[in-house]
Amino acid sequence: MTATTPVARTPRRSKPSLLSRLRRYWIVATLSLIVLGVAGRSAVGAKIFATGTPSVRGNAHVSSAEVLARAGLDPQANVWLADARSAERRVEAIPYVASARIVRGFPGGAGIVVTERTPDGCVRSEVGLATIDAQQRVLHVGCSGGTLYRVRTFGEFKPGSFLHDAGLARMQNDARELAASGRKLNDFGLDDYGQLEASLPTGIRVRFGDDGDLHAKERLIGPILAALGARLSTVSAIDLRAPGTPVVEHRHQADAGSDVLSTASEDL
Repeated sequence: MTATTPVARTPRRSKPSLLSRLRRYWIVATLSLIVLGVAGRSAVGAKIFATGTPSVRGNAHVSSAEVLARAGLDPQANVWLADARSAERRVEAIPYVASARIVRGFPGGAGIVVTERTPDGCVRSEVGLATIDAQQRVLHVGCSGGTLYRVRTFGEFKPGSFLHDAGLARMQNDARELAASGRKLNDFGLDDYGQLEASLPTGIRVRFGDDGDLHAKERLIGPILAALGARLSTVSAIDLRAPGTPVVEHRHQADAGSDVLSTASEDL
C-alpha cells in the first residue's frame, strides 16, 4: 500500500473588527482634532472677522456716539458671534429710536441702521411738559414745538415711557383730522365735560364740543371770521357746540391797558 501524505492547511486569518481598525488611527485622529480646534479658535479671533466700530445711519435727533454706547458691541469680537438682537433692543430703548437693525459686513465689520420716531407735538400736565410722538411715547422732557395737548392726569414725564391716555389719543386724532382740512389749530384740550377745544393762530378759542362732526363745524369758522370783520380783535372764543346756532364770545376792556374784565356773547 502506498502511504498518503497529508495536505498542509494554511491558517485562516480572522478579519479585523472596525473598532480594532479605528484604534490604529486614534492618535492621528486626536492630533487632527487638536489642530482643527486651534485653527478654529484662531479663525474666530482673526481680525478679518472683527466687528470694528460700526457705522450709524438714519439718526438725526440721536447722536451716533449714544447709539454705539447703547449697542455695546465689542470692536475686537467676531461680528458673526455677536448677539445682534440684544444690541438692537438696547438701542431701541433710546426714547427717539423706533427700531434698530444690526447689519453685518463680510467678512467683518458692522453697521447700525436706526429709524427714529417723529415728534407729534407737546403734552402739558399740571406739573410737566414733554414732547411725544403719535404713539404717545415721551421723546424728551420739554417742548420742541408743534401742537400742544393739555392733559390733567399725568405727573412727571419719563423719557421712553408711553402715556396710554384715551383723551390724549382723541385730541391727537382730531388735530390730524383738522390739519388735513387745511385748518391750523393749536393748544388742544378737553373741558370739564370732555368736549374738545382748540385755539386758532390768533388766539381765539374754538369750542367744538362733540368731535363726531368736526369737518362740518370747521367749515363754519371761515364764514364767522369773515362776518366779524373789524370786531375780530375783540373776539375771545367761537362756540360751535351747537353748529346750527354758533355763538361768538367778545372781550370787553375798561381801557386799552387793562386785562379782560368781562365777556359778552353774540349769536350769529
